[in-house]
Amino acid sequence: MELMEAELILGNGSVQAGRGLMAALAKRMGEAREKHPWPEHADGEYQALGVVGEEYHELVIAVEKETPERMRDEALDVAVTALRMWAGEHERRGA
Repeated sequence: MELMEAELILGNGSVQAGRGLMAALAKRMGEAREKHPWPEHADGEYQALGVVGEEYHELVIAVEKETPERMRDEALDVAVTALRMWAGEHERRGA
């Protein structure tokens, strides 16, 4: 898949929106990896799933009680933790 095609898909037809989404994901991914390195903070699939669940719970609270901006912020955290699990960051390397 070409980069522009990915940007169009992620941006729901807008290359600019797709680039924005990719930039937001990359920025938050970097912040998350620095603040909460895996597998130290999520050693194994069940701990990683627990982290995703915690982020989901924070999203639910944001939807129910907080601003749309906070809701978007928490949705991004759910996406990032799920992608980290998808990428296998919770697996011990070299053991």
